[in-house]
Amino acid sequence: MHEQYGKIDFHLHSYASNVTGYYAANALAIPESYSDPRALHAMLKKRGMSLVTLTDHNSIDGVKELLDLGKQDVFASAEMTATFPKDGCHIHVTVANVTEAQFREVDRLRGNVFEMVAYLDQEIAAQAHRPGGNEIAYFMTHPLMSTGNRPYGREGALGVDHLEQAVLLFEAFEVRNGSRTRALNELTLRLLESLDRETIERLADKHGIAPKGDAPWRKALLAGSDDHAGINPGNTWTAFPAGGRPVPNDVIRAIRSRRTRPCGAHGGPITLAHSLLKLLYDGSARASQTRTLSVGGPIHGLFRMVFDEDRMRTHERLMFRGKAMLRSWLWQHLHAQRGVVQPFESLLESEVLRLIGDPAFTRELARIEKTDDRIFLVLNTLLNRIFTRYVDRLKQAQGRNVVFIIKQLVTMISSNLFVSLPYLMSFAQQSSDSLVARDVRKRFGLGERPRIVLLTDTLFEINGVAASIKRMIREAIKRDKDFTVVTCLAARERARHAADPEIAGWLAAGRLKLFEPVAQLDFPEYNDFQIRVPPLLELMKYLQEEGFTKMQVSTPGIIGLAGLAAAKALQIETAATYHTSVPEYVENYTKDVMLEALAWQYMIMFYHSVDEVLVPSKYIARLLHKRGLRSRKLLILDRWVDVVRFHPGKRQPGYYAAHHGLAGEAALVKFVYVGRVAVEKNLLLVAQAYRRLRATHADCHLIIVGDGPYRARLEAELAGVPVTFTGVLEGEQLPAAIASADAKLFPSTTDTWGNAPLEAQACGLPVVVSETGGPVELMEDGVTGLVVNGRDVESLHAAMLALMDPATRERMGRQARQFIEDHRVDEPFTAVLDADGYRKRLDDEKARGKRVRGGVIDLTRFMESMESIESMGSGSGDARSQVA
Repeated sequence: MHEQYGKIDFHLHSYASNVTGYYAANALAIPESYSDPRALHAMLKKRGMSLVTLTDHNSIDGVKELLDLGKQDVFASAEMTATFPKDGCHIHVTVANVTEAQFREVDRLRGNVFEMVAYLDQEIAAQAHRPGGNEIAYFMTHPLMSTGNRPYGREGALGVDHLEQAVLLFEAFEVRNGSRTRALNELTLRLLESLDRETIERLADKHGIAPKGDAPWRKALLAGSDDHAGINPGNTWTAFPAGGRPVPNDVIRAIRSRRTRPCGAHGGPITLAHSLLKLLYDGSARASQTRTLSVGGPIHGLFRMVFDEDRMRTHERLMFRGKAMLRSWLWQHLHAQRGVVQPFESLLESEVLRLIGDPAFTRELARIEKTDDRIFLVLNTLLNRIFTRYVDRLKQAQGRNVVFIIKQLVTMISSNLFVSLPYLMSFAQQSSDSLVARDVRKRFGLGERPRIVLLTDTLFEINGVAASIKRMIREAIKRDKDFTVVTCLAARERARHAADPEIAGWLAAGRLKLFEPVAQLDFPEYNDFQIRVPPLLELMKYLQEEGFTKMQVSTPGIIGLAGLAAAKALQIETAATYHTSVPEYVENYTKDVMLEALAWQYMIMFYHSVDEVLVPSKYIARLLHKRGLRSRKLLILDRWVDVVRFHPGKRQPGYYAAHHGLAGEAALVKFVYVGRVAVEKNLLLVAQAYRRLRATHADCHLIIVGDGPYRARLEAELAGVPVTFTGVLEGEQLPAAIASADAKLFPSTTDTWGNAPLEAQACGLPVVVSETGGPVELMEDGVTGLVVNGRDVESLHAAMLALMDPATRERMGRQARQFIEDHRVDEPFTAVLDADGYRKRLDDEKARGKRVRGGVIDLTRFMESMESIESMGSGSGDARSQVA
C-alpha cells in the first residue's frame, strides 16, 4: 500500500509583504505583492494543496485574515529577515506554525540570528511539555540567494562563511524555490547532500557552533513557489506524509523527521520578471491612491488580455478588441503619414493596438493556459513586431548607406532593451546568486561539468569561420564535450539545411540550436552580408534554462552582441574569437577611412567586454594590441588542418579535364586559388600577375575555386586569357581539386588565419602568401612556399615564375606536407572546448622548458614580444596581458 502525501506551498506572499528588500521592486517603487490572502487560499486549494500558509516578510497579518475566517487548514508562518550580527549579513528564515506571541518574540530577536534560533530551539524543546499545542519548525529559504542588497564581496553580503554557519544552525532548508533557477536549486540540494560527519565536525570547530541532533549532516528538504504576484501559487510545493485530512502539526513533524520532499517547478529571472509585470499591472488600478509606478494606456490593455480576459464577459471582450482595432486603424491613417518616421513611443503604441486587435494572436493566446507562457508570448511577439517595423524602414529606405544602417540598428537595440527591461532587471537582481554559487562549488568541492555555448552570426555560409565552427562541433562530439552552437536561420533556410543528415543529427542531439530571426536584412552588394536579428527574450530564456557555464562568441555581429549581453546578465564567463578583420572589410567595401576607424572602435570595445580573447595568430594579437586591446587574457586558437581529408593521395591525374573541361591539362602548370571570390581577397593582384606570366609562359593556367560577389569583375579582368572557374566545390571534390593542382595562390592581406593555405600544403602543394596577415605564419618562406608583397604585382609574378620550375615545386610540395605533419594538432579547438585544461598544459610545458606551439606559433617567444610591445607603449598598456 502506497503512503499518502499531503502538499503545501511553503513560500508564498500576500499584500502583507509590504516592506521589501528586493532591488527590482524598490527600483520600480512597487510593493512585493498585491495578492489577496483569500484569493490565494482559493487558488491553492484548486491546485491541490492540503494545507495553506503564507510566508510574508516579517509579518503574519496576511495569514491572520484567513485564520480569522476560521480556516481549519491554515496555519501562521512568516519569512523573517534575520541578521548575522558580526557584519550585518541578512538571510531569510521561515518560521512555521507559530502563535502571535511566538512571532512577536521572533520578530524582536531577528536582528541577531543566533539569538532568534536559540529562542526557537527553546520553544521546540518546551513543546514536549505542552502536548496538543502547536508544534513549530524553522528553515532557511533560498540559501544561495544574496539577500543583503549589497554587491557581492562587500561586507555584509552573503558569503560562503555565512552558509557554513547556516549548515550548523539549521536542520531544514528550502532546496526548490519557484523563482530561482534549476541550476541554483540543484546546487543547493547537492551542497546539503554532500555533507557528512567529517564536514560537520570540521565546520563546528571552525565556527564554534555546536551541531544539532543525532545526524546533523542530514537535513530536511522543502520547497515553495516564492510567488509574489498570484501567478504561480502551488506550482512548487513540499510533499509530506499525511493520511486523511492533515493538520499543521503533521507537516511540522515531517520536517523534523526529514520526511518532506521538494516538488514542482523551478523558476528564474523570467519568472521574476513576470511577477514584476503583474505587480505593475495590479498597481495600475491603485495608481490614483498611491505613488507606485504603474502601466497605463494600450499597454495596460495588452496586459489585461493576459491577466483578466477570463473575467471579461463576451460583450466586454468584443468591445475591448473592437476599440483597439478602431484606434489602430485611426492611428495608421491619421498619425503614420507617409515619409514621416515615427518616434519609438508612437511606434510602440501603434504595435500594441495592432496586437490587441489581431484575431490570430488572440486565438493563439487563448490556447495557452499557463500565465508565465502567456506573458512571454505577449512581450516576445510585441518585441519581434517592433523589430520588424524597424527592418521594414531599412528595406524601404532609398539610397541607404552604412551610417543610416548603424543608426537604425542602434534604435532597434534600444527598443529591444526598453521592452525587455523587466527581464533585464530580474537578471540583474539574481546575478549575485551565480557568484555565490561559484564560491560554494569551490569551497565544498562541488565541481560541475563545463557547458559551453557558442554564438555565431555565420554557420551555413561558405567561409572559414563557418567551416571552423562545424569542425568544433565534430571535435566536441568525438571528445564528449558539452558544446552547443546557437545561431539564427529563417524557416525557409532551415528546411533546406536540415535535410543534411549531419545538421539534422546536431539539431536532434542539442548540439545546434536555431532561432528564427525576428528580422533579416540582406546586403548582396556587401559581400553577401546579412543581418539576422535574434529574438532576444527567447535567447535569454534558452541560455538561462540550459545552465551554460561559459559563452564563446564567434562573431561580433548582432547575434554575437545579443549573446554577450545575455551572458553578462547571466553572469557567466565569456570568451570571443577574433576570426575576421571586419574594419579592413569595411574599408575595402566603402573606401571610407572614418567608417573603418568607427569599426575599429566598436571591435576593441566588443573584445574588451569579454573575459578572454582567442586569436588565430600572433599577427592578430599584435594588431589588436596596437589598436588598443589591453588587459585581456589572450589564447592562441589551437587548430590545424584535417591531414587525412587533405592529402597528396587525393591527386587525380586528368581531374580538371574530366570535371571542368580543361584540355591539355597534363602539360600545364596549374595555379589554384581557393576561397571566396571577394574584393578583400586581393584577387586583382592575382589577375594582373597571371596576365604577365601568361604573356611569356603559355603552359601556365589559373584556376579559381569558389564564388562570390567579385567574380564578374574578376572574369572581366581575366578576359582574353585562359582561366577556369569551378564555382564552389564541397565534399571530396574540394581536396581532389586542390591536390590535382600544382601551386596555391593566396595573396590576401586581410585574412586572420588561412584554412586554404594549410589545406594546399597538406595536399603537397607549395603556397604563395602575402607578408601581411595570418597565413604567413602557417608556412615557411622558401621552404614550403613563398612570401610576397601583397601590394606588388611584380613580387607575385616573380613567385609564380619561380614555381614554374618542376624541381622547385616538387621540393617545396614535399616539404609542405612534412611541415603539416610536424605541426599537426590531434585535438584541435581545446582553447574553446577546455580552455582551463589548455592553459594548464601550456603552463606545464613552458615550466619544463619545452617549446610550446599554438598552431605554428611559438607562444613563449610571443609572450616576450607582447611584453616588449607593452614596454614600448604609451603607458596605457597593462603588462599583465596573458598569452597562453
